[in-house]
Amino acid sequence: MERWKPTVEQSAREQRLLKLAGKSRKLFVFLREHRHELFDEAFQDELEAMYRQTGQGQAPQPPAMMCMALLVQAYTQASDAEAVCLSGTDSRWRMVLDRLGADEDEPAFSQGGLQQFRERLIATQMDRRLLERTVEVAKRTKGFDSKKTPKTLRVGVDSRPLEGAGRVEDTLNLLGHAGRKVAEGMALALGTDVEEVIQQADAPLLRASSIKAGLDIDWSAPDAKLDALNRLCRQLDRLMAWVAKQSKSRVAAALTRSIEALAQVREQDLEPRSEGGVQIRQGVAADRRISIEDADMR
Repeated sequence: MERWKPTVEQSAREQRLLKLAGKSRKLFVFLREHRHELFDEAFQDELEAMYRQTGQGQAPQPPAMMCMALLVQAYTQASDAEAVCLSGTDSRWRMVLDRLGADEDEPAFSQGGLQQFRERLIATQMDRRLLERTVEVAKRTKGFDSKKTPKTLRVGVDSRPLEGAGRVEDTLNLLGHAGRKVAEGMALALGTDVEEVIQQADAPLLRASSIKAGLDIDWSAPDAKLDALNRLCRQLDRLMAWVAKQSKSRVAAALTRSIEALAQVREQDLEPRSEGGVQIRQGVAADRRISIEDADMR
């Protein structure tokens, strides 16, 4: 696994950026000046322990660099899509990620890669360790007042907003979101990546940046919407059939919750058609679930 080795010495350009950032975005300054201490060899050992060491699967981005991206994302309250864009276009992001010398406008990571890394971090409780480690270095170096660590950073790294909590979705997106969570949970349980799970389960729609983009239909045509819904449900059926064949000992609690969420959405939002397949249920189910990440939202 590639290890992140950011430079310590500051270039003239970085010094100019640090001077500008210091007026309103002091955490950028702290992260640039102390990133080599924050992500020392020992802490990078901890981060790499989140991964299996078989050499199989796609090589991940350096975990330390991805952690830095999550810290900056939480600090700036950027969405995943914005974080991908800013990693290639914003000089401050590029500076702390040690990418000022990389091709301009080239993102440091993909949106899917960022989401999957976050899931891995949370599943292994390394999100809390990352926050603790940042405060440790802040206290030791006095490079940033640890008592004034931005509340946005604490909330972003140490709770569910970075998982997408509170996102309200329609039926198609609820189904796709729940299916994606099941695939991600299986990937973690099996020590593989989501792409491999999706391929094995033959559910390619879950690979798309969004379910509706993957369906690629004329949304003004009623028949097309019904066909799209059934196409998605058939792929979710294949995913659940594949999951059922796996060892039950590998089904963690988090995966069980995702499976239950998918079943709940299907029961509340869908009904069988006399011609075969399913359709959107008429009316609204009592206590209808509208968010995958926040089961209590109504």
